[in-house]
Order: sequence, then C-alpha cells, then structure tokens
Amino acid sequence: AGLPVPIIRKSERNIMPERPVTFAVLSPARWARLLMDSVADSPMLEFGGVWSRSERNCNETVAAYGGRAYESYEALLADEAIEAVVLPTPHFLHYPQTMAALEAGKHVFVEKPIANTVEEAAAMHAKSRECGLVLSVGLQLRRTGGARKAKAMIEGGELGELAVVRGALGATLVPQYSKDDWEQVPEKCPGGPLDNLAVHYIDVMQYLIGPVRRVCGFTSDRMSLSSVPSMATFALEFENGVLGTFTTHQVSAYVSEVSIYGDKGVLHFKRAGQELLFQEILDPVRAKHMTPSIETVAFEGPHPHSTALTAELEDFARCIRNGGQPEVGAPEGIISLKVIRAVMEAAASGRTVEID
Repeated sequence: AGLPVPIIRKSERNIMPERPVTFAVLSPARWARLLMDSVADSPMLEFGGVWSRSERNCNETVAAYGGRAYESYEALLADEAIEAVVLPTPHFLHYPQTMAALEAGKHVFVEKPIANTVEEAAAMHAKSRECGLVLSVGLQLRRTGGARKAKAMIEGGELGELAVVRGALGATLVPQYSKDDWEQVPEKCPGGPLDNLAVHYIDVMQYLIGPVRRVCGFTSDRMSLSSVPSMATFALEFENGVLGTFTTHQVSAYVSEVSIYGDKGVLHFKRAGQELLFQEILDPVRAKHMTPSIETVAFEGPHPHSTALTAELEDFARCIRNGGQPEVGAPEGIISLKVIRAVMEAAASGRTVEID
C-alpha cells in the first residue's frame, strides 16, 4: 500500500496466479449472478462472501455459490480474508463503495460507468494508485471474439483507410421502470441510455478506431418518466479524423450495432460482438441496382455475456497477483465517461465539446 501499481509486460500478465483471489460481491442481482457464474470454475478467483440490504438475497447467494453473508458492508471490508470487491451496483453507489473498499485495502472491480461524474472517477483512480490497489471497470465488449477479430482486420488493412462509423444501441427499458426506480432519478442516473448502454460502444469504438477528440449532440426526455434522458443522438470526431454518429435509446426495439466504413470495405459489428459481417464496396452506378454482397466473418473468442466476463475478471485477478494494470481500468473507464458527459454538455449548451 502507498505505492503505485507496477506496470509489467503483457506476456507476464498471462501467468497463472499461484492461488486464487478471494472476492466478495455486493447486491447480487441478475448481472452479479452472471459475473459469479462466469468465474464459478475459474482457478483464478474464489467467491468469499456477499452483502446485500436484502437478507433473502444474501442467503440465496450463499446457498448457490458458497461463501458467507456479511451483516454490513463495513463487516465485509473488515474481513482480512476478502482481497477484492466486485461492485455490480447502481451507478450512484460506485464512487462511495469503491472509495470505502480502497481505503480498507481491497482491490475493486466496478461495473460501468465507473462513476456518475468525471471528478468522482478521477478521485477513484488517484486513490487506487495511492494505495497500490487494482481498480478494474466492467466494459467487457472489447474482449469479445468479434471485437478482437475486428481489431485485427482494421490493423491488417482489410477495411483500408477508415472514413466514418455509425452505430446504435437501444432497448425497451423505460416501460420496465417506475418513477421511483433509481434509473429515473437524475442525480442517480443522469445520462439514462448514455450511462446504461452507449458507454459500452463508446469504449468499443475507441478500442477499434482511437480516441475521440470532440462531440456534439442531442438528448431528449420526451418519453421518460422523469427528466432523465430516454434517447440521445450524437456525432463524434476521432483524433485520427474519422467521423461518427451514434444513437441510443431506452424506449423501442433492441438494436446493437456499429458499422465501420473504410475505402476497401465495411465491417458491421453486431449484437455486442456476437456477429461480424464484411460488406463489399460497389461503385455508385452498380450500387443503385445491386445489393452488395455481405459475408459473415468467422471468428473465435469470448461471448459478451459469459466468457468475456470471465476474461475481464481473470484479468483483474492476474493484475492483483502479478502486478500491472487491467486492460480496462480507471483510465479507460474515465475516457468513456468523459465522452458521454461531453454529449450531455453539448446537448445542454448547443455547442461542440472538446474531450480532454
């Protein structure tokens, strides 16, 4: 403690830890169960316990996964047997729960978005560095087999020079909410679908294309239960000159795709990395009369809702045991948060916002 986390070579990050990391989980709802299921057979992590405001939830988790139930978060943090805390909790709790865990000497895996404000996220990053503890962020889509294959195709020149990107991510979430749900409270979930959904693809696009330089956009709460946005559309300029557009919503049919246009072909990244399609480029005359050929791209690798979760948690464990920074740590979480907060600032001001 008190020392920054050492940076080590990537090859060393793949060394199997000598013993598993014992972790605890807070508020184990549906997503937390997916995370725990993803590492149930992993030799790198061991479930140690749980705390939830619901005693029934605690008891059901212990019955299903083992470990012990704690009477409070403070009691969990006081247990020296717990080395790390996994926080798949509401967004507004990420900052206080992470800071408490770091101050107690626990490594932290926190779900996206890293925090509700950039200032909170920066403080979390600084505290983790000050304490010499690992802080990892749950943005797993870049770890999918589809994302890895897309990265290889782009870097291998199969798309040629990149020009523009367009994407969308949406689902019918608002009809599932009530006015009392935290997702409909501006102080607790200020960005709506930007925080719940778009942040995933912001990370993927920057992984595939590069950093975002500036944004402009619009948000609307027209179909919300409160002033929390229910939809947003924004434009991005990347540092390498690529231009992009993205739409996210919480009110209509499920959509999940990013299309990357190069001068040699188009790559369609679909369903959070479960499917890749390559589209040929036709000249304008033929394009008016022909349907372009679209081929399915074969790839292997993690699935976004199972083995990609295993990969991110095992990366977290490797960094705890072997040192180094996780692939998606606080810096990656912060830059994605900066982009979605810049979209909100641009929508409120009517101006283009630069990304620091």
